[in-house]
Amino acid sequence: MFVEELAEIRKCEDKADEIKKQSKADARKKIEDAEAEAVKIIEAAETKAKDILDSETDIGQEESQRKYDASMEMSKKEAQGLIEKAKANEDKAVGLITERIVNICGNN
Repeated sequence: MFVEELAEIRKCEDKADEIKKQSKADARKKIEDAEAEAVKIIEAAETKAKDILDSETDIGQEESQRKYDASMEMSKKEAQGLIEKAKANEDKAVGLITERIVNICGNN
C-alpha cells in the first residue's frame, strides 16, 4: 500500500512537471505570438504614419505652390502697373531731357 501511494505521488509529481513544462511552452508561444502581433501593429502604424506624412506633405506643397503662384501673379501685375506708369511719364521725361539738351546746346 505504501508503495502504491508512493507510486501515485510520483505519478502526480510527474504530471505536475509535465503541466509546468506545457505551461512554460504555452507561455513562450503566447509571448512569441504577441511579439509577432506587436511587430505587425508597429509596421502598420509606421506605414499609416508615412502615408499621413506623404499626404500632408503633398497638401503642403500644393498650398505652397498656390501661394507662390498667387504671389507671382500679384508681383507681375504690380510690375506691369509700374511699367505702365513709367511709359506714361516716358514722353514727358524725353521732352524734358530734349529741352535741356537743346537749351544747353543752344546757349553755347
